[in-house]
Amino acid sequence: MHPIWEIPELLETIFGFLVISDVAVMASVCRSFWWTAMPYVWGNIDTFYKLMQLLPEDALSTTYDDLIAPFTIKRRLKESDWERFLIHSHYTKKLCVILADETWKDYLQLLPNLPSTPILPNLESTELEISQVPNTPNLKLLAVFLPHTLSKVQIRIEKSADLSAARVIRMLTEDIELTHLKSFSIGGSTDSAYHVKESVSKFLRSQQGLQAVTIEIGSGPEIFGILHSTGQLLHLHHLSLWTEQIYSHFEQTPRLLFPELETLKMEGPPSFIHAVLDCVGKANMRSVKLLVDDDGFGEENKAEYAILLTSCLASIGRLVHLKKLDLESCMAVSTRLLDHVMACKELETLRFVGADLDSLENGESLHERVTMALPRLATLEVEPPATSDSSSTASSSSFTGT
Repeated sequence: MHPIWEIPELLETIFGFLVISDVAVMASVCRSFWWTAMPYVWGNIDTFYKLMQLLPEDALSTTYDDLIAPFTIKRRLKESDWERFLIHSHYTKKLCVILADETWKDYLQLLPNLPSTPILPNLESTELEISQVPNTPNLKLLAVFLPHTLSKVQIRIEKSADLSAARVIRMLTEDIELTHLKSFSIGGSTDSAYHVKESVSKFLRSQQGLQAVTIEIGSGPEIFGILHSTGQLLHLHHLSLWTEQIYSHFEQTPRLLFPELETLKMEGPPSFIHAVLDCVGKANMRSVKLLVDDDGFGEENKAEYAILLTSCLASIGRLVHLKKLDLESCMAVSTRLLDHVMACKELETLRFVGADLDSLENGESLHERVTMALPRLATLEVEPPATSDSSSTASSSSFTGT
């Protein structure tokens, strides 16, 4: 074999282009491949059930289906039975754990059989897919999947599982110590927020060291309420929000939130986006990405939509250190709205999807006007709405400055 194949960095690059099953096959080629492939395979497995296959065959019976592999522990597990499992789980950095009636019963079998050492010693990221958990979830069992080493937790709430999710989040807040947590994400149906918003607020309030938060659950006012109850989150640099409900009435008095925020990503109606933009920290904002939803407006309310979007861009105009703005409007609006961001003199990248060229200018004059006002601009993309046909009069081009 050529010596080049003994370079681990080269193999890792190649593995990055393959699916996990193919990497596992490559591990059987030779010892050199095995030593590089095994950490990659077991570091990128998708469910805990695949790790369970490392236990002795005579101790475990498994029935496969499309999503999970229910198992039955047939005998008492000894410390030696966990040796092969622990060798490979040492590489596991991220894991998806499905919490449902059938999986919960499987996991409970582990408790009297666990080894004396943690079975996921280097786990950094856990994704919880919550369908159903008991009224009183077993704390020791949850702690197996939520060790203190975690830096990232993602929660996905399945339909009608909001009460179960609230129980899990309360335990995260009150009973499980996550001292290294830097990133938290929660998503699910809009209706789920009614039961989990209080639990989410308390959890975020208890994690003042968070650097990244994603909330994709609830209406605009519910998300806004969660944000207002989290405290300052002085270390928060990245915030991502999504809602699909158009009606948004905000009762909270705007105040400064997250003064160290650097990147903001939002999808929702313009009233929601404007409310958030008005109260987040502006001094350190470097990147803003907005997908402004027009569902519920219609052509008869186009003027109202344009007014609300104008308010959003006026707020963005106060982000004096902004370097990148990616704006996608689902309804066509005049390119004149870009005048409101001309105060962002440090802008280097500007993308505007949903543009309707003003009748007094063409694509060339628009580019000239914008690039003269923004001296550091290197990339300018102005396009019609994504749903528009190719006959739209908006400019669709890219400008590259020196």
